[in-house]
Parts: sequence; C-alpha cells; structure tokens
Amino acid sequence: MCGAYGFSVKDMKAVYKRFAIVNELDDFQPRYNLRPGQMNPVVISHSPNRIARMFWGLIPSWAQEFKATKYSTINARAETVTEKPSFRKPLRQQRCLVPATGFYEPDKIHYSKPPYPWHYFVVKDQPVYAFAGIYEVWTEKETGKQYYSYALITTTPNAVVGKVHDRMPVILHKADEAAWLNPDITEPEQVLPLLKPFPAQDMEEWQVGDAARNPRNDYPELIKPIKA
Repeated sequence: MCGAYGFSVKDMKAVYKRFAIVNELDDFQPRYNLRPGQMNPVVISHSPNRIARMFWGLIPSWAQEFKATKYSTINARAETVTEKPSFRKPLRQQRCLVPATGFYEPDKIHYSKPPYPWHYFVVKDQPVYAFAGIYEVWTEKETGKQYYSYALITTTPNAVVGKVHDRMPVILHKADEAAWLNPDITEPEQVLPLLKPFPAQDMEEWQVGDAARNPRNDYPELIKPIKA
C-alpha cells in the first residue's frame, strides 16, 4: 500500500511542460507529505491534458454519499483492478497520472509492529514522474455538483522497495504515459502490461525521520535522510 508521497516541485511551469498540460493550478505550494483525504494534483486527458485537484480515496459513482467511508479506496491492486466493481469502469474510461517526486513506505519487513521506520523512494534522474492512477466522478443528486476522487494503482515491489515493504505504487515510464491517458484505449488488456514494478536500478531510497509519519507535518526536512 502507498499511503503517503511527495510532490515537492518548485517550478510548476516545468511540470506543465513535462505532462503537456494546458491549464495551471491556483495557489500551488510544494508538498512533502501528501495523504489520503486531501485534494491533490492529478493529470487527466481532456483534449488535451489538464491538471486538477482530486480527493485521494476513490469513491464510486454509486456510493450513497461523497465522504471517506467504507467505499473510499486509496489504492487499487494491479492484480485485481479488473475484478473490483469500484475499479472496472475507471480502468476502462478514467485513467489518470498522479505526479510525484517521491513516496514513503514503512519498513514492515524488519519490524513486526509499529512504530515502523519510514523510507523515502525516488526515481534517479527524474525530478518528477507519474504514478498510474484511476479516478471517479460522484454526482450530488440534489444539485448536480460533481466531485472527483482518485486511487493509486499498486503492484509487487522491485528489489529496492521490497527491502522494506511488500507493495509499491506503479510508476509509469514516460513513454507509456500517453497510452495510459489515451481515452480511446478502453480494453484493460491493452494497459494492464504497463502495471509492473519500476526497474530497481533506476531507483534509490533512504530512511527518514519519525516526523514523516505525522500527516500534519509538511516541510522539506521530512525527506532528508537519517542514519539508521
């Protein structure tokens, strides 16, 4: 499971260019500790690509209300994403890119109970990249107002992440991002091959301090390495 990540870019113009985005976000600030239940930047294909804030925790369109309930899901497993009722339609029609600069995972391999030491993972030579995501639109019956939510897709870990955790978010290769966003691709069989572990040799990690575990903390020192 991935329950925390960073999007700590300081130059959003570079991000807009990187993902061919035509609009801009208002009041963007670098983030070092994005968590479920927050409104976070997500890239969608909408002739052309656009960026918008969505609620992290996918809530199906058929849910009775839009809030963090038993229907709110922050992750979708690549192995079962075609089987779950909440994910089948989004996988076909509502795929998205979730821009990131790094992500956290707790060490549950060497520690059997909390507090787990946290580790931060980045992609070498890529200051920003994208997780594979899916999103959903929930409509309020009384007003017709629409609410957007998303989930990250996770897969088995590579050798780097696997040292501390048994899952990792799907990090897309840049060359695969267009296919993942392409609304004309609606058959799962065409995109499922993209949902694989990112190459371990292209990633690095380090342990971070205990402050990263607190969702209220959000500042640059959170991602600084410490000695184990």
